[in-house]
Amino acid sequence: MIRAIIVDDEQPSVVKLEKLLNESGMVEVRNTFTEPLVALDYVKNNQVDVAFLDIEMPDMDGIELANRVIDLQGRIAVVFITAYNQYAVEAFRLNALDYLMKPVTVERLRETLERIVREKTIPMNPVKVQIRCFGKFRVTTGYEEVKFRTEKAVELLAFLIDRKGNFVNRNEIIDRLWEEYDGDRALIYFNTTLHYIKKALFQMEVTIPIKHDRGSYRIDTSGFWCDYCRFGEFIAKHGKVNQGNILEYEEVAGLYGGDYLKGEDFYWAEHNRQMLKDQFIRLLLEIAGYYKNDENYPKAAEWLRLGLIHESLHRELNYQLIEALVRGNDLNSANRYYKIYQNEIKRKLRQEPDESFMKLLG
Repeated sequence: MIRAIIVDDEQPSVVKLEKLLNESGMVEVRNTFTEPLVALDYVKNNQVDVAFLDIEMPDMDGIELANRVIDLQGRIAVVFITAYNQYAVEAFRLNALDYLMKPVTVERLRETLERIVREKTIPMNPVKVQIRCFGKFRVTTGYEEVKFRTEKAVELLAFLIDRKGNFVNRNEIIDRLWEEYDGDRALIYFNTTLHYIKKALFQMEVTIPIKHDRGSYRIDTSGFWCDYCRFGEFIAKHGKVNQGNILEYEEVAGLYGGDYLKGEDFYWAEHNRQMLKDQFIRLLLEIAGYYKNDENYPKAAEWLRLGLIHESLHRELNYQLIEALVRGNDLNSANRYYKIYQNEIKRKLRQEPDESFMKLLG
């Protein structure tokens, strides 16, 4: 696997690139940074194969950071991330292995990863199966997505994964997925759909064990990586956010690439969909609270903005974001976000923000 770090002063950009790299099946993202000096300290003591560096950063730009990183680890590959094409010439002058234009595409990233493996002769382990439930549901091996014959095959697999490895009685499955059919006909549909799942997985040489015991079925979740399972495990055990676990908080929050099973009309998923969004927002508020206590208001604001992408009218996200901007003396942005929130809540809910917002803004 390619051992990588990401350095970008904009946290949403870090989250997006980390998600793409994780989905590739080729990369282990060892750490992410929004501050170049912190990244340098990490590289001094940890072996890395590639550093993905944003060029346009305050304090120390990506070009200077690349020089210092290469001084520390001569074999490290540097890949620049930039929104400006003119940096390409400078990138190659500095012996950067490649550069990626924002927004980074899956196809272009794959070319870069294959080049890293080829030029740095990095041994690759077999690609692990990945299942994504946040956003569009999909099963992948590297960049290849498993295609299922019917929508019901997708729904049945998603339903079993939703149960996180617990057995589900066949009658309950049929009642949820084929409630409009009688017993015998529904049973035929169930058996046929289960066959379609197994056939699609077999054709792609994907192993996702579906266990059967006395009329009940379960998915063995130990054989693949799943964002929903990882998220749930963390939520079940996480404690108070602190310096020792803040990176894990950020990694888990970064898994949320969209609503649970977004775009799928699975009525049985509605309760979980809203519950997971609420848990995601609570994580963001805890992360932002940690950075506020550390007086790192720009970092707090980054994570709160990420939440507004998924829930633009959430009162607490808007309040905490405006508060972070005010404390960080970014009054122009604070007023701008207040106006956006005020207009949206008036247009969609026919309400005005409560008085506490105006108190924040003085």
